[in-house]
Amino acid sequence: MSRRHPAAISWSEARRLAHETGRARSGGVEFVPIADATGRTLAREITALAPLPGYASSAMDGWVVAGDSPWQLGAPIHAGDRPSAAPLAAGTARAITTGGPVPDGSRGVLRSEHGATRDGMLLLAPSARPDEPGAGEHVRHIGEEIAEGEPLASSGVILTPPRIALAAVAGYDSLPVRKAPTADVVLLGSEVIGSGIAAPGLVRDAYSPHFPALLAGVGVRVRELRHLSDDLASTTDALGASSAAFVLSTGGTAGSAADHVRGALRALGATLVIDGVAMRPGHPVMLALLPGDRPMLCLPGNPLAAMLTLASIGMPLVDGLLGRPLAALGTVTLAGDVHNEGGQTRLVTFTLRADGAVPTSRQGSGMLRGLAASDGVAVIPPGGASAGSRVETVPLPW
Repeated sequence: MSRRHPAAISWSEARRLAHETGRARSGGVEFVPIADATGRTLAREITALAPLPGYASSAMDGWVVAGDSPWQLGAPIHAGDRPSAAPLAAGTARAITTGGPVPDGSRGVLRSEHGATRDGMLLLAPSARPDEPGAGEHVRHIGEEIAEGEPLASSGVILTPPRIALAAVAGYDSLPVRKAPTADVVLLGSEVIGSGIAAPGLVRDAYSPHFPALLAGVGVRVRELRHLSDDLASTTDALGASSAAFVLSTGGTAGSAADHVRGALRALGATLVIDGVAMRPGHPVMLALLPGDRPMLCLPGNPLAAMLTLASIGMPLVDGLLGRPLAALGTVTLAGDVHNEGGQTRLVTFTLRADGAVPTSRQGSGMLRGLAASDGVAVIPPGGASAGSRVETVPLPW
C-alpha cells in the first residue's frame, strides 16, 4: 500500500483532497423525468426554452383598459383564454382575471377595487389615482422574469423544489442529472450489537439506523450495509468483494491489535490519499483508493468522531463524486472563549443563544448527546478562539 501524502494533514487540506478525489471520479449522466429530479444533482447548465412569462398577462383581477377614462366595457378575459388577435381599442376596457392575456394596445390593468361599473361603462373609483392605471401597470410582460436562452441553473447545483418548478415553467419535461453513486457501508467492531440494550463490554450500533437515509439524502444509494467483527481476513474479503462506486467504513482505523482496516487495505494493494488528519475528534480517518480506482472513506469508530468526520470530510468526497462544488463553510459568533491548546483543528458542537454560540456539554469523541442537542458545529483553529470572534462552521448533511 503506497502513501501519497504525509500523515496528519490539516483539516482544510483534507477537505480539499477529499473533494478533489471525488471530483476526479464523478459518475456519468442520465436524464430523469422532472417529477423524479428533486434532490438530484444537475449535470449540465440548463437555459430557458421559452421566455417567462410567455405572454403579456394581468398581475391581478380588474380591467384591462386602453386610452383614458371612462371606458366602454367589452367581453371579459379569463386565465386560460387564448390571446386576442385584435388590439384593444382606445376608450374601451375588458374585465380580466389574474393570468389573463393582455391584448395589444392596452394601457394597463385597473385593479378591481379601484374601478366601478355603471350602464356598461367603467369609471375610476374615488380610491384610484387620477392617472391610474399607469403605462404597463399590473401587467406581467413577456420575458420580464427570464428571456429565452437565459441560464436557469448551473451544472453541479442540487435540484431543489424551487429549481424544479422554474425548470418546469421554462419548458422542461426531463433533466440531465449525475448518476447516483452506489456505496457499500462496512461497520466494524466485535463489540457492536444491532438491537436491544448493550451488556457490559458491548455497544449499540449507532450507524445502521440512519446511514442509509443520510446518504440517500445527499445523493448516494447505499447498496449493502454489513457488520463485521474485528478480523483481518473477513475485513479484507468484504472490501475486496465490494464493487460499489465507493466504500464507507466505521471503526478499525486506530492502529491497535484489534484494528484491521489498514492491514486489509495493504493486502488489497490500495493507495492511501489521506492517512490521518490534524483534527479532533476524528484524527485517525483515512481515505484510500481501492482496486478499480474506487474511493474508500475509513471513519473512526467513536460515534461523535465518525459523524463529524463524515460531515466535514465525507461530504466533500460525496460532492466531488456528484460533480458538485466544495460546499462553503458558514460562520458563527462565539458567546465565550473556546480553548484549543493543541496544534489540531477542533470541531465543537454548539447551541445558539442571543449572544452567540455556546459549546454543548458531553461532546467527547465517544458521545452523541452533545451532537444531538446542537444547532451546529464550529471549527476552532489551533490556539482557540475568543468571545465575540467569528469562526467557521461545518455544513451539516442532516
